[in-house]
Amino acid sequence: MNILKRSILTTMETIGGRHDDPAIYGGPAGDPGLCGPDSVSWKINSDLASIVHAGTSAIVLELLHPSVMAGVQQLSTYRQDPYRRARTTLGYVLTTTFGNTDAATGLIEQVKRIHGHINGVRPDGTPFEALDPRLLTWVHTAIPWMILRSYERYCAPLTPAEKDRYLKEQAVIGRLAGGSDVPESMTELREFVDSMRPHLAVTEQTLEFFEFLMTSPLLPVRAPAPLDRALHAYFVHAGMSLAPSWARRMSGFHHPRAVHTLAFDPYLRANPPLTRWVVGEPPFSRQARARVGTSASPAAGASAIIGR
Repeated sequence: MNILKRSILTTMETIGGRHDDPAIYGGPAGDPGLCGPDSVSWKINSDLASIVHAGTSAIVLELLHPSVMAGVQQLSTYRQDPYRRARTTLGYVLTTTFGNTDAATGLIEQVKRIHGHINGVRPDGTPFEALDPRLLTWVHTAIPWMILRSYERYCAPLTPAEKDRYLKEQAVIGRLAGGSDVPESMTELREFVDSMRPHLAVTEQTLEFFEFLMTSPLLPVRAPAPLDRALHAYFVHAGMSLAPSWARRMSGFHHPRAVHTLAFDPYLRANPPLTRWVVGEPPFSRQARARVGTSASPAAGASAIIGR
């Protein structure tokens, strides 16, 4: 591996983790895990670039629910370890999709045990519990929803049937995590999001998190202060471009189409091919295929799709 590729990969692993543990992605021969090699989930989630690009918008959408934001403020150590949420969220997506059955279900149960201790009262006086099935469904749904949008924009188009299959496969994970009425199709997704929008808001806690996004370390090496904040703003606003317009307006990350095209599109279209060049076939996908005895990557050809 050349020096440039190794340097970029090291930075990616520092921020997002390695996700190559044989105990998780290897395991009993033939074990399909929760999704399996013929699933649309393996096809889409094996494209690490699509998941990485979905990260900012997925996290912000989750936190637009004031109860989720209050729970994160209570539990999360994101200020002390700014990369932890990125690592754990990415690890959760990959383990539940590609991990062997024991690893996937074990992680889900572990997260549920942690969430069982998170409850309290929001600053507006509303009580909340992290294990509220409706909240869990919202948190679950934000991730596959944004990954779908990212994959279609920066990798390849999907048929309506593929989108529905992906959501149905991911809904299995959402229900195991404690969600209820988890959307299993694009139609159900739209209906669920519409039903949740009246409950979303930007609170003082949300604004504190947005400020954190503007100041947390993006890379192991910091830029000079004025430039550093400008870079943060650029990457956060670019990442939020995947979110629907109503969410961008609510969160303050909305821009006219011309600004998006001129300012953000060049980066957003160049970065996925770069990620695919650096990573190649991700180790979690390679190990999972070896476990089930599948030789062809479900995302074969994705690395050749440049700037779609």
